[in-house]
Amino acid sequence: MEQRLRVGILGAARNVPFSVLEPIRNNADLAAKIDIMGISSLEQKEAETAAKGWGIMKAYKSFEELLQDSSIDAVYNVLPREVRAAWTIRALMAGKHVLSETPLGVNAKEALMAQRAAEDCGRVLLEGTHPKCHPVTKRVREMIMHGKVGSLEHIDLNLPVGHGLDGKMVCSRAGALMSLGCHGVAIVRALAGEEPKVISATAQPSKENPEVDLTMSCNLRFPSGGAAHIGCSVAPDSKEAPSVFTITGSGGCIRVKEWFTGKGKSSNEIALVQFDESGERFVERIDNPQVRDTFYFMLMTFISEIREQERRQEVGLPWAYGQSKGPGDAVMSIALIDAIYKAAGMKPRPSASPLPEPYNHIGMAKL
Repeated sequence: MEQRLRVGILGAARNVPFSVLEPIRNNADLAAKIDIMGISSLEQKEAETAAKGWGIMKAYKSFEELLQDSSIDAVYNVLPREVRAAWTIRALMAGKHVLSETPLGVNAKEALMAQRAAEDCGRVLLEGTHPKCHPVTKRVREMIMHGKVGSLEHIDLNLPVGHGLDGKMVCSRAGALMSLGCHGVAIVRALAGEEPKVISATAQPSKENPEVDLTMSCNLRFPSGGAAHIGCSVAPDSKEAPSVFTITGSGGCIRVKEWFTGKGKSSNEIALVQFDESGERFVERIDNPQVRDTFYFMLMTFISEIREQERRQEVGLPWAYGQSKGPGDAVMSIALIDAIYKAAGMKPRPSASPLPEPYNHIGMAKL
């Protein structure tokens, strides 16, 4: 019988119960593959309160104590964006596999250094862009590839503040693109299967802090000629708005509404309209139990990636990723985010926490 993956949690973030604990408790097949061993936070008291309230067996005194525990195989890093990459790298250097909250870092340089650390340390590193793992997203990609809408012309994706895991207050401090658009960028890239270029972007700055984008709207272009629009907002009036994406092609369109509502719950319905003589409309439902939310599939992907790479004895190598595209995919998404900031007349987010040596510099590269 395959040994359970023993996981420690870095950070007592508000999303831990619904992103980790509930999927495990609600799905016996996932529970048979993973054990949550403990949690650490900036303060020991906070970790103790979280462990008691959430039913986690151990509260560590510090992040360092958790990383030094040889009984821990992997960590789920839900620390704030500003320090996330630094602790991801420290965890990799301590010999742990890492599932990182999205985004992997605050800019492409941080993400690239985390990728290099994973390769150097021979450990699996995945960014938890959980909506990409859901069968609805994967099925829509299949439908595009199979020509259900003809040649791809346009993807439109709108993400309201309710989509975010961090809550309205944290999202409003991070901004729309960093808290919501990180999912949008990854999903559009996954659906199209191409690397887009930024054509234009417009940001509405926050009144409290002009360096924070209250809303972000960007237009992208794919090498094949197709286009995409991503709109995201942390404005309070977007709270009740649904998460929606629409794919339009030369022969039809696909619409998915509320495919992700912010706490893992998702629609399993895909509406397809084909522009033939009959103008037929088809509705397809993915056979997926409600308890198998986006986080269930994210955790299963992480576990499967580790076990498969272990079986092939190629752990952490950039070409070894089969269940996912690996950290290189996260680097491409964050590089696109940097480009969107620039197109909107804003600066990409600077690093706020130094990365541990030797990953605190990138040679002669200028990112």
